Amino acid sequence: MFVITGASGRTGRAAAEHLLAAGHPVRAVGRSARRLAGLAARGAEVCEADPADPGALTDAFRGADGIYAVIQPNYLPDHPDFGAFQDRVAASLTEAVAGSGATRVVGLSSWGAQHAVGTGPVSGLHRFEQRLSAVPGVDTLWLRAGYFMENLLDHIGTAQTHHRISAPFDPGIPLPFVSTRDVGSRAGELLATGAWRGTEILELQGERDVSMREAVRVIAEAVGVDDLAYERISLADFHAGLRDAGVSAGVADMMTEAGEAINSRRIRMQQPRTARTSTPTSVEQFVADACAPRFRTAPRTTEGG
Repeated sequence: MFVITGASGRTGRAAAEHLLAAGHPVRAVGRSARRLAGLAARGAEVCEADPADPGALTDAFRGADGIYAVIQPNYLPDHPDFGAFQDRVAASLTEAVAGSGATRVVGLSSWGAQHAVGTGPVSGLHRFEQRLSAVPGVDTLWLRAGYFMENLLDHIGTAQTHHRISAPFDPGIPLPFVSTRDVGSRAGELLATGAWRGTEILELQGERDVSMREAVRVIAEAVGVDDLAYERISLADFHAGLRDAGVSAGVADMMTEAGEAINSRRIRMQQPRTARTSTPTSVEQFVADACAPRFRTAPRTTEGG
């Protein structure tokens, strides 16, 4: 039995689907059984549990041959202290692993998690790694995933309406774009094979490094907008825009710090690109499958609307 936390999220769902397709029993854990109905229909056992409830998680983890441990990777925009939220869930997951007797865990982390500070929310994943890796008798493999391709979906509205994509990243800096489906599928594959001992780290770097300039060019070609442009905005303007959009001061600070860390290469991959650290989905394929259809159906707004 393999237990998947965050099973209604992108990587968790992909991990569960990979294991189910291979014939493995899966216990899918999430806050809402309703959101796990699709996995239940495919044969998964569904367990409703809050990730900050160590008692519920301990029960969910008992009897597991392996666990996929996930702290919600996307920001909670209005959270007053997202770092404290990360620490609370990390403590809950760690307590549950220790209390359940589980001996094998694949944990979702991020590129740059080797640093304790200066990386925005990635610092919370560094603390998660340190905490869970200290549990005795547990073989833990950390997947340090690169820059999620799904972040491109956040730009579709302005790409359609204003023919530009704005972000605080240096337009030419290489980013290890990786799809969440590839990350989840690899997590499921690794749980099934269990070919590691002790604590190990595996960076998942995507099919190849792609700059924001190149990513925008790929989107432009896919949707047929010749004048789609990449606009680099300052970190100060990025922060101000987040605050104007209702993002809490703490979360805006974290997101801005992450942008600076990527530009300065503080957040960067350490392991060489190999067949093991690479994943199959290219930016071109992701854009064709996910960005282009959304671009064509996104509601049009007027300038300033």
